[in-house]
Amino acid sequence: MQINITFRHLDSSPGLKDYAQKRISKLEKYFNGPVEANVILRAEKFRQQAEVIISGDGFTLNGKEETSDMYEAIDLVLAKLETQIRRQMERRKNRKRGGKEIPLDTGAPFEGEGLPIEVQRVYVKPMSVEEALEQLQKIDEDFLVFNNADTNSVNVLYRKGDNSFVLILPELS
Repeated sequence: MQINITFRHLDSSPGLKDYAQKRISKLEKYFNGPVEANVILRAEKFRQQAEVIISGDGFTLNGKEETSDMYEAIDLVLAKLETQIRRQMERRKNRKRGGKEIPLDTGAPFEGEGLPIEVQRVYVKPMSVEEALEQLQKIDEDFLVFNNADTNSVNVLYRKGDNSFVLILPELS
């Protein structure tokens, strides 16, 4: 992370510069690629302002805080930027998932009658039986769980050893 620090109406102090660099470098863990941070520290009468502009990883973040203490202003602006970074990362994750919140299952086994059972969640896509058959032939799996568009019920289509297929339909008793 490249950090540029500018002092305006304020004498440059090595302690303040080291403090700002140390605190801002902690934000580097949120980024994958090269990142540039521009820090502007300014003093106006009794107000101390810290402004940070971070560019990298596909977005630019700005933060500005003003207090009576410069160290406190740096801490406040970094807290604000950390919140913005987390929000951007969450948006990026949701965009990759199509904007839907998908609960993640750890796949942790649970004990049922003394047998370990691994839980696996699958997305059931609505499709016809013909579409499901075409899909199963394209993928390298032995079965496909889908929502039958004709009956609006969950069905399972699986491949037998002799390259024939079996459709499992739910039936309530």
